[in-house]
Amino acid sequence: MRYSLIYSCIILAISSGINAQHPLPVNDKDWAESNEKVFLRDEVTEVFITMAEEDLDFIIANTDLDELKNCTVRFVNSVVDETITNVGLRARGNSARGTTKFPWKVEFNGFIDQKFLGLEKMNFNAGAVEPTISRETLAYDLYRSIGVAASRTGHIWLTINDGSKVQGVYTNVEQQDEEWAQAWFGNKDGDHYKCRFKDVPAKLTPLTPNTIESYENTDSYEEKITGSYQRLIDFINFIDTADDDQFRAEIKDYINIDSFLRSQAVDVAIGGWDGLWILANNYYLYYDTDTGVFEYAPWDLDNTFAMDYWLFPYPFGTNWAKRKIERFGKNCLVACNSGDNGPPLIDRILQIDEYYQVLENYVIEITSKYSHPAVLGKNADRILNLLEPLAYTGSFSGPTMDNGYINSDFVEGFDEPGSYSTFAGATWGIKPFLAERSNFIREEYGDAVPFSAVVVNEIVASNEESITDESGDNEDWVELYNDSDESIDLGGFFLTDRYGNPRQWEIPEGTVIEPHGFLLFWCDDDEEEGPLHTNFKLAKDGEGVYLYLNDPDLNILVSSIVFPELQDDQAYGRLPDGGNVISFLDTPTPSSPNKPNELTLLVDGFFPNELVVDCIGASPNASVKFLYSSALANFTLPIDTPCGGTTFGVDPTQNEPVTDVTDNTGRATVSFPAGVVPSGIYVQVIDVDTCETSNTVAI
Repeated sequence: MRYSLIYSCIILAISSGINAQHPLPVNDKDWAESNEKVFLRDEVTEVFITMAEEDLDFIIANTDLDELKNCTVRFVNSVVDETITNVGLRARGNSARGTTKFPWKVEFNGFIDQKFLGLEKMNFNAGAVEPTISRETLAYDLYRSIGVAASRTGHIWLTINDGSKVQGVYTNVEQQDEEWAQAWFGNKDGDHYKCRFKDVPAKLTPLTPNTIESYENTDSYEEKITGSYQRLIDFINFIDTADDDQFRAEIKDYINIDSFLRSQAVDVAIGGWDGLWILANNYYLYYDTDTGVFEYAPWDLDNTFAMDYWLFPYPFGTNWAKRKIERFGKNCLVACNSGDNGPPLIDRILQIDEYYQVLENYVIEITSKYSHPAVLGKNADRILNLLEPLAYTGSFSGPTMDNGYINSDFVEGFDEPGSYSTFAGATWGIKPFLAERSNFIREEYGDAVPFSAVVVNEIVASNEESITDESGDNEDWVELYNDSDESIDLGGFFLTDRYGNPRQWEIPEGTVIEPHGFLLFWCDDDEEEGPLHTNFKLAKDGEGVYLYLNDPDLNILVSSIVFPELQDDQAYGRLPDGGNVISFLDTPTPSSPNKPNELTLLVDGFFPNELVVDCIGASPNASVKFLYSSALANFTLPIDTPCGGTTFGVDPTQNEPVTDVTDNTGRATVSFPAGVVPSGIYVQVIDVDTCETSNTVAI
């Protein structure tokens, strides 16, 4: 049963949604070191570079050259204070090389074979045309949060020599190189193409003539590792020549479709126009030699969150907050022909109805959760508070700053303009854009459309004592749950622990999961033991489990759980079963409902979208009361009343309680519909049978 309540404030839930992904590469030693020491979120690292003054003057006067000059780098924050010598330094970027505050490339291995804090290179991006110096960080954070392999960032205060020529705030953006590929994909021997609008737009159409020499001689596709262009040419030729049936059946054999659609969904959600879809620019393709498919990775993300140029927008300047999903690529500048929905790869993929639905689902979920102002707005405030004392100070301030920016432009850029205005360069303030984009997508498209009601529900990656299989062995296991009223035949679905390898293990025909039922699969890499034994094992130090749809042609991800390091017999799963909150569980519950050891309220969603409060862990088939008030309280019921002596975190006398009856698992649910006038409330629940009270949540 669902009830409507008035509410205002926002609760941050641990939401599963679309977070099926490449797990963060925390088990890679170099990635872990740089994550701990370099890419810090809550402080500005100081970077001191010393070099010959004449070499600094040379770089400033010749930003178009890639000639490295020798320097020493000192890196200082609350974690490290370390110095490295024999480092290469040069200008970097494309059009940004022409700005007063141009970006820098630091190559620790430029002269000798060495790493620094787990890295071979660093990119110090200037943000010269983006007044908040934050869009890039916000965008990269968003890509990673929804499962795309993307760079990390950290803000730095850069001083070169005495600081008179170069001193100011920069964004340290992780280099996408072979070390980055090793961390994310477990290999670094694949082709790695940097794709950008140089000689021609990098829209993945054949060059003329369509020869290896043409690709070797263009700056639009730069191979970074192997020097070979054959795989890229084969991919482009397939896009160009395959008929519709062949394209539908085989595109999954060339690129990780799910990850690619996630990337494009982020661009749609945040008005990013500088990648493949609109400008055919600034992205990488990495050929994963383990899976045999390309992975798409975004790059140079300052032109996001509706950022057109501040005073002089491109001719396609548009109100990105109200750009429809199906028209996102219409009338793009160079990447498509009139009438096409983007460059051929995107246009052809989106002509497949199921893949278009995947894209739409991802845009809906991103804007309702991951880029919702209640989530990403907090990240923007974090950067605002972090950088406000430093922005547009140092050697780049006042008349020396590009576009004449001053500190007030930095501050105002988070909230102004508050609406679309072509006079302001067709640019929104970041937070007003997030709110308008979220509202527009919710009102225009409604809820995501699931492909199946079956979800990955619970995982034990190191089963030592909890349960045994039919042979008496303690094998790792994954549990699926059918969140519907109908039996579902899982025959032909696929389970895998490798996101880039969707067809790793096919579920046998006739494998049926009952309505609201559970089904256990043993992850022991021993198929001979029975039909529910997979051909892979789980890694207790963290990875993912992914369920793909039973379509012979398409790779469509249905559900997944990406889990962190787990201890022996430690369970990780959804609360409640089939729900959107994923966490460590108090105890494994194979083939039975997931539940905590105590009465618990869970919140999923953000205002003004629909918000759901789940009560779990109550007495089965019994009454619970949802209590809500406008403020926290320390209220104790009189002794002579039912449940007398019980103390609440809210005042239960403020409003009439909402009473519900739990199901046979002890669950009850209250729904807060989208668009309800906000008033701000706190919610708590009491189990009428036991008088136990739950945690208090703010909504």
